[in-house]
Amino acid sequence: ITDNCKILWKEDYKITTERYTQVSGYIFNDKKEIIIVKNGKTWTIPGGHPEIGESAEETLIRETMEESCVTIKNINYLGAVEVIENNEKYYQIRYTAKVNEILQFNDKWETSERKFVDLKDLHKYITWSEGIAFSKQIESARNFWGF
Repeated sequence: ITDNCKILWKEDYKITTERYTQVSGYIFNDKKEIIIVKNGKTWTIPGGHPEIGESAEETLIRETMEESCVTIKNINYLGAVEVIENNEKYYQIRYTAKVNEILQFNDKWETSERKFVDLKDLHKYITWSEGIAFSKQIESARNFWGF
């Protein structure tokens, strides 16, 4: 990204003792649309920081519910984004899942809107979605579900 920040997608990378700071998910409905959420002026996929004692999967479930008011099922690990920032290395974990239930949206957390979009239109909302690392993550999710 910059001289001080580099990212690399590592499909199926097994996190053991490595530090991870974020868990996010590529969540799809039955129409093969992905859910995105709006935080301020920025659209992104649901996710966030793990709480103490929380597994990565538990973080994904909680953050998806808080940010999009959607429950999820069929959760599958995709891999991790390795981030090297100012010579410090950490990871961001990525999952894919299916929508279980769509609840009435509540913006009491950090998001103001949710939307399901076709993957071909994702770049209209998430400008960096066509970047190398992000597009490889999307490809991993699509390949997992076979579309």
